[in-house]
Amino acid sequence: METPKLPGRVIIGLVLVILGGLAVLHNLNIVDLSDYPISWEYFFIVGGLLFFLFTNNKTVGIVFLSLGLFSLVPELWPLVLVMIGLYIIFGRGGRIKNYSSKAAPDSETNSNDYFECVNIFGGGNKVLHTDNFRGGNIVSIFGGCELHLDGCKLAPGENVIEITAIFGGGTILVPTDWNIIIDVLPIFGGFGDKRIKDPNLVYQTDRTLHIKGVALFGGGEVKTAY
Repeated sequence: METPKLPGRVIIGLVLVILGGLAVLHNLNIVDLSDYPISWEYFFIVGGLLFFLFTNNKTVGIVFLSLGLFSLVPELWPLVLVMIGLYIIFGRGGRIKNYSSKAAPDSETNSNDYFECVNIFGGGNKVLHTDNFRGGNIVSIFGGCELHLDGCKLAPGENVIEITAIFGGGTILVPTDWNIIIDVLPIFGGFGDKRIKDPNLVYQTDRTLHIKGVALFGGGEVKTAY
């Protein structure tokens, strides 16, 4: 049976409910947590486990677990090198990358149709060019990402960008005629729509870009590409 998948906003909500409930029980002397203080490390560890087990966004789960565990047990920091090495070898699909062969000319999937932008304690720009853009993931933790989609066309149907901004953010530049739905949960943060909208413009109704995720002490914006 396949493990059910949950959106990032549900994961963050579950973490807050768990930690808040434990704090209430401790204040009412029902549970003694004196020897186990609730701190940000536990937030990241619990959130990382939930992300890793119940969502498709394994990268966020690994990052959360790493930040929490390495802060509690600094001796484990060399594992960061191990994890980075495994990610380079296997990539996001969990299989060893094939560096020797190229995709077949008649392949329907282009490498730019789907993207992954991970910025931790840093920033970067990503420029995509495709006529069949399907979505991707933005993870910004103490960092930022600027994504240029002005050279792209949306694939038919609903296409999703999942964003996780924690003390970081992202800027997404899009064409003027894209139909965009923003559903980002802000927690001490925000995600805005800064597009220049033309009332006479006909938007694509059969193609939608759905931007969803969580902005925790972070944020981002969608802007019209000039």
